[in-house]
Amino acid sequence: MKTDDLIAALANDARPVQPGLTPRRLLSFTLLGTAASALIMMLWLGPRPDLVMAMRGAFLWVKALYAFSFAVAGAMAMERLVRGDGKTPPLARLTVFFALILMGGTGAIGLWLAPSGLRLGMWLGTSYGACSLRLIVLAAPIQIAALLAARSLSPTRLRETGLACGLVAGGLAATVYAFHCPESTAAFVASWYTLGIAICGLIGWLIGPLALRWR
Repeated sequence: MKTDDLIAALANDARPVQPGLTPRRLLSFTLLGTAASALIMMLWLGPRPDLVMAMRGAFLWVKALYAFSFAVAGAMAMERLVRGDGKTPPLARLTVFFALILMGGTGAIGLWLAPSGLRLGMWLGTSYGACSLRLIVLAAPIQIAALLAARSLSPTRLRETGLACGLVAGGLAATVYAFHCPESTAAFVASWYTLGIAICGLIGWLIGPLALRWR
């Protein structure tokens, strides 16, 4: 069979992609991973004892929104990258940039205005040694789900797609973790939440070529 005939035969057998298939698949897999992460958090760590009171304040939602912004940026990138010839949209990069600037700037100002004797405690909190590690553990089911969803589609930029999966996983895990975490300073969130999310992104970047490779 000639090459032209083979291409024509394949084209005749091709079926149109269902409208909205890509976002639906990414969303369904990611929601499943997030539900697993939330269940792990509840069984392992539990919600913070004063959750009802904390939910009446602003900072719990600020923490959650900061974490969620990374997931949104990663999702925007994933939605493009799994289309084969897609590239990371500039809006995804801007979302991460402004989130870092706002939380980091607020944290820096808070440390600068605080008495010198309180600054170290504001930065480290009481759980700095465990925060990032917990985020990585909670992100694992979301990371797996995101990679499976991406692999079922057609990414070609495997490291970038893995990084995007990692940002989605880290951002959603940090959002879940915010409902356990009692820390209440921007300096803590800007440091240790960001570190955990960044490590999740790095893990995705490292394993992307292996986990997303077509076979």
